[in-house]
Amino acid sequence: MGRANPLSRFRARHAFVPVAWAVTALLAMMAGARAEEPGPPKQVTWTRYDAAPYMITGGPEADTGIFDQVRHLLMGHLADYTHQTLVVPFPRVVSAMKQGMEWCFVGGVQTPERDAYAYFSRPTGLFYPLRIVVRETQRARFEALGPLSLRSLLTDHPNLRTSVLRQRAIAPGVDALLQASTSAQRHSEFSEAFRMLQNDRLDYLVEFANIAAYYAKALGEPAPWIGLPMAESPEPIFSRVMCPRTPWGRTVIDRIDAVLPAERASARYRGIVEAWSAPEDLAKLRAVYDSSFLSSE
Repeated sequence: MGRANPLSRFRARHAFVPVAWAVTALLAMMAGARAEEPGPPKQVTWTRYDAAPYMITGGPEADTGIFDQVRHLLMGHLADYTHQTLVVPFPRVVSAMKQGMEWCFVGGVQTPERDAYAYFSRPTGLFYPLRIVVRETQRARFEALGPLSLRSLLTDHPNLRTSVLRQRAIAPGVDALLQASTSAQRHSEFSEAFRMLQNDRLDYLVEFANIAAYYAKALGEPAPWIGLPMAESPEPIFSRVMCPRTPWGRTVIDRIDAVLPAERASARYRGIVEAWSAPEDLAKLRAVYDSSFLSSE
């Protein structure tokens, strides 16, 4: 048997080199193509309900409420997301967050209970002042009980009818009193409660003054309902954006937190927060805005 030609072995071994390079190039092209394929669309569903003047869902002023304007501002900073809005009762917002749905809500009050299922942004707004809201015809009856205390109204005067929004958080002390009450009714919509007040099915509501004034006008009251101070009235309450406690929610909240310091310092943003506040409440709001809201985390 003759010896093999060394050149033939060299040619055979190196014949595979162009093939190997071709395969490597093809795999690289396929990997690059996969890298360039778009991922799942990034979307935020913003939830709203009728809580004027913070969220206005109908009429000529629709979508111009305080939280509506904040939402539009934030949407502009999240231009790489698509956005849709959904009008649902607040209890449905809470249940969706607990399920991890990719919903966000402008205007949530942070509580330890909500921290279990939601992430919260830096503060985006202020609630103030909280009052005992009554009809003009009931003013003397309630002033005779003064100085008013919510605790006293609920425990010593259970015959006086009130109602509280399901799943709502106002302030810790106020929430504890309302949740412990067995006489307070429950409602799902702000307009529902104010219609009951108007029709003498409730005697009073615990509500923020600008919300009461807006609904009095919307329901055709000749003058705003009376807002009486109570012992438990809190300092201005900060509202925030809340998103589900998931990696997706954390990312959205981080994006929002990154833009809020500069936005809150602007005259435009201050004007949004002050909108619909009574003149007599502006001095307090402005003092809190400058002293703690601008620096709040």
